[in-house]
Amino acid sequence: MKKFFRHCKITTFALFLLSAMLTGCTSMPSMETLDFLSDKTPRSCTSNVDIRGRFSIRYKIDGREESLHGNFDWKQTTDYTVITLLSPLGQSMARIEVTPQLTTFTAPGQAPKSAANTEELIRSELGWTLPVSGLRDWLQGCATDMQNRPFIATPQSRHVITREGWQIDYISWIDGPVMPLPKRIDLIKGGSNAIDVDIHLKLVIDEWQFPKSK
Repeated sequence: MKKFFRHCKITTFALFLLSAMLTGCTSMPSMETLDFLSDKTPRSCTSNVDIRGRFSIRYKIDGREESLHGNFDWKQTTDYTVITLLSPLGQSMARIEVTPQLTTFTAPGQAPKSAANTEELIRSELGWTLPVSGLRDWLQGCATDMQNRPFIATPQSRHVITREGWQIDYISWIDGPVMPLPKRIDLIKGGSNAIDVDIHLKLVIDEWQFPKSK
C-alpha cells in the first residue's frame, strides 16, 4: 500500500493547482437543509455532515520526508465515519470506514484490513495517519484545547493547539447561510520547529452538505 502512495506522489504540484482552479465555487447547503441549526449558537458542530475537498500532506517516514496530494470525500453520522481518498485525477486510493468498535481500511486490489485502533491502522497502511475522531469536530471549527477548554473557531479566532497536540489554523473561511464555514485548514503534528514536524496536513474544503438527522 505504501508503494502505491509513493507512486501517486509523481503527480506534479501543478496538477494539484489545476485541480484547485477547476473546482470553481463552493457548493453550499440550502437554508432548508440548515433549518435544524437555526436555533443554535453561531458555531455549533453537528454529527451529520458530508464534506468534499482537497488535501496536501507532508510527512516523515523512516527519517525521510514524503508528500502527497489528492482529493477527499468525508461523510459522518453519529456512529459512523467514512473517508475516501482520491488521486488528483479521481482514482480511488483508499476507503476508511470507522465505527465505535472497528475501523476497516480498503485499498484498490487488496483485501480489507480491520483493527480497533483507527490511527494505528491508517498509519500502518499509509505511513501517515488521520486523527479521525478529532476531525469529526475540527473540520467544522470545534475543538478542545491543551487546557481541556472548548475552542470555537471564528475568522477572528482561528488558531488552537488541541489536547491531542495538533496545531490547527483555520486559514480562510466562506460565508454560510447560518454561520461561517472553514474553507482552508492547516494541521500540524510535531514540534514548533519545521524540522521537527511529523505531519503537515492542508485541507481545502470545496463542498459542505448537512443532511438532516433521521
